[in-house]
Amino acid sequence: MLLALGSWVSTAQAQDSQPSQQQKAMHYSLYYENFKNDDFQSAKSDLLWIVENAPGFPKGDDRNFERQFELYEGLAQQASSDDKRMAYLDTAATVLSSAPQKMEEQGLSYEPFEWEILKGRFLQEYEDTLPDLSSTSLEDPVTHYRKAFDLAPTEINPYYIRQIIRSYVENGEQQKALSFANTVEQKRGDDEEVAKVLSSVRDDIFGKNPQAQVTYLEEQFEANPDSLALMQELFNAYVKQGNTSNAAELAPKLMEQDVPAETIREIAQMRLEDGRPEAAIQAYEKMASDTDASLTAEDYFRRGQAYQQMDQFSKARAQFRRAIEAQSDYGQAYIAIGDLYTSAVSDCSGSELGRSDKAVYWVAVDKYQKAKQVDSSVQSTANSKIKTYRKYFPTQEDIFYRDDWEEGSSFTIDYGCYSWIGESTTVRRASS
Repeated sequence: MLLALGSWVSTAQAQDSQPSQQQKAMHYSLYYENFKNDDFQSAKSDLLWIVENAPGFPKGDDRNFERQFELYEGLAQQASSDDKRMAYLDTAATVLSSAPQKMEEQGLSYEPFEWEILKGRFLQEYEDTLPDLSSTSLEDPVTHYRKAFDLAPTEINPYYIRQIIRSYVENGEQQKALSFANTVEQKRGDDEEVAKVLSSVRDDIFGKNPQAQVTYLEEQFEANPDSLALMQELFNAYVKQGNTSNAAELAPKLMEQDVPAETIREIAQMRLEDGRPEAAIQAYEKMASDTDASLTAEDYFRRGQAYQQMDQFSKARAQFRRAIEAQSDYGQAYIAIGDLYTSAVSDCSGSELGRSDKAVYWVAVDKYQKAKQVDSSVQSTANSKIKTYRKYFPTQEDIFYRDDWEEGSSFTIDYGCYSWIGESTTVRRASS
């Protein structure tokens, strides 16, 4: 009996003592060889021994706890029945929820954000299979991804940022998604891949709900009133939405800044459509002088419309001509010049058309003819105007009483109220 008791005491003392390096290395080697070959069942006992007796072996980090989680996940995938699969997955979830605290207590080195990612990925993959994980401290994938971001915003993969925002959007929490996107931009705005994610998300949200974009930009601009980029983006959003009154409020501030030609062009066109031709001209002048952009045919055409609204017909025609110089088949510019001439007749003729007034319709119709020759898209408009104004040509009697008129001969419109026209045309009689 004494021998037996002595033997038991010796064994108990050995069990109470710390495991030797040899024991640690043996159990570690045995489990790792099986683990790396996906023989999780054989690896299990030795890995659990390591976790219980030497969790930080060999380098004081989290590798054994992470492999414990992976082992139970692997056993679940290899399970022969649903019950066993569920049991292994539940154990894997328990490892995920308990390991960080154990590692803290044992002073092991680990990255908390990486364990939050592990939790999120596990739940994302198995959340439909594991509806009853309330017994653990696991929450939901997005919550863990968000915790990971808060712990290490510069290290988290952009994929998880996208998952967080996507979840907010799918749950109808657009403002929450945009708010998080702003937070990400502050932390990772210089990361090209992250910037693409944020741009894609915002485009998706704003494409489905333009008002959300306006609301978002208004809040951002209110918080950052000196941001030219936000001011310009908000202006563009107003224009796209058709909110010209709000856009007009921003326009003067933008005009004081160094903004792209396209923004100035939008301001000019908006002012023109609002019946503010002088302000439109000022915008076009700024675009011509302050940007590297060349004025387009349409820009010249719009400038011509502005001068026309101001009844400055000669200046308007000069702009329409420049539009034609920039684009030779710009039929609408020829029509605009013809319309200037018919408007001049209305202004100059008084209460009754005289022979000299009627002659101006010759040069107007010349322009309509030219318009349809160079641009088939305006043919219908041109033909309609030609038909209308031919009726007002001088009659055969009018031509008879003018010594300087002979049908088919040339005649120049350069007299009196029409002196600015200075164009030659062909004498012809009215037709029905």
